[in-house]
Amino acid sequence: MVQSLIMDILTVIWLLNIPIAFIAIIRCMTNKQIFIHKNPVRIHNDPAIIFQITTRSATNTPVVLRGLSSIIDSCSRINYSNYRISVVTDDIRDMKVLSDRKCEVVFVDKSFKTSAIKKGRALQFGVIHRRESLRNTKDYWIFHMDDESFLTSQTVLSLLKFIREGAGVAAEGPIFYPLKFESANLLTALAESVRPFSCYDCVSQMTNGSIIKTPPLHMHGSNLLVRADVEDLIGWDFGPTLAEDQLFGYKIYQIYGADSLGWHGGILLEQPPLNIKDHFMQRRRWVVGSLQNIDEFSLVHKLKVIYKLTTYFLGFAAGITSIILSIMMHLPLMVTILAGGWSMGAANTDLINSTFSKTMDVFYSESFLHLWVGGSYYEAAIASLIFMSSIVWLFSYQFGLFLNLRYSKIKFGKKFIMHFQTLILCPILGLIETFPAFFAIIEYGLKKNSANKHTNPVYDFYVINK
Repeated sequence: MVQSLIMDILTVIWLLNIPIAFIAIIRCMTNKQIFIHKNPVRIHNDPAIIFQITTRSATNTPVVLRGLSSIIDSCSRINYSNYRISVVTDDIRDMKVLSDRKCEVVFVDKSFKTSAIKKGRALQFGVIHRRESLRNTKDYWIFHMDDESFLTSQTVLSLLKFIREGAGVAAEGPIFYPLKFESANLLTALAESVRPFSCYDCVSQMTNGSIIKTPPLHMHGSNLLVRADVEDLIGWDFGPTLAEDQLFGYKIYQIYGADSLGWHGGILLEQPPLNIKDHFMQRRRWVVGSLQNIDEFSLVHKLKVIYKLTTYFLGFAAGITSIILSIMMHLPLMVTILAGGWSMGAANTDLINSTFSKTMDVFYSESFLHLWVGGSYYEAAIASLIFMSSIVWLFSYQFGLFLNLRYSKIKFGKKFIMHFQTLILCPILGLIETFPAFFAIIEYGLKKNSANKHTNPVYDFYVINK
């Protein structure tokens, strides 16, 4: 009775993910032509772009130097010179470390006061710095990069094309994670596979391609192109939120309208979190930031965010419950087979075969095949939907891994092994991906209840290792 009830609850939870699975496939098919801008052409219109890297410390994060070199090399290859590089940093030592680089170092003074925290505070300081130097006008565009971001010539050409066509005041492009792939923990590197696939949905989010029109549910803080006067008007002074980029996109949509956002299709290369803790803290920050921002949203947008977070939360709960239930149901039979084989020898093969047969019957009774063959039309339909959702889930990791490894220098044989590892480890990768949301939602609820009901709890901004 209890087992049946648990199975019914799990079925309902898995069904909640079916709309997401179908939308993901539809978005992948409809957006595949514009996801990556192919063969952009160099036209010498040359608008001014400021490539801004926002970092806590370039001195302590050497990959910033890699990003600087990628900008200079990429622009040089296409003979584009009307650009500036601005490194906004909290570390005054960067003034000396970057003194021989072709960049402007903007030190965020400790005396600077704003309601924003951590990266949001640095971004707001960057806005004010440009305002004082008269570069927050329509003639300038800001391209935001993270510490580890790596630019290509295709990226720059795509940015120039978007600006030239006047398709909006802000745009994003796809991010892939091939850098330091083999240096990262295997699980975190493979878990990052789901992000490029989910980025097909980002195209629709940014181009207002959703059925129910609302601002984008999320925005990348990197690979973000914004017209300077727009960023000057909106700013980053949103208070103590960990997801300032999400609110920034929401504000652009509110002020400039549905056609103000776009997709430039320029790729940006980054790296996965290097260890399990970094992966957990990164995902936790995204979820907590969404929860902090939710009161700012309209009702429809709020419901969409809640649905997304709910599926993350229940995804972990359902996954861990399914694994525990499966172990409880199958372990005794498997132990019987092993114990019988060791203690009774070949003389009792009939007993072993009988036990094995019972085990296979249990697996069959729980499989989709059993419901398709012997179940009702209703059960067969439910089984088909869940099966298709599972296939999409497995495909998302495989295709996302392909996109990540496509830009790496890993040899073909090793890539094949990684695809196989991802297939085998998918249940574990799913738990790794959803546990931060499960934890963060509970954590936020507890902190919110213990704090003043009118006050958002403030969280530490964990800086992942680069």
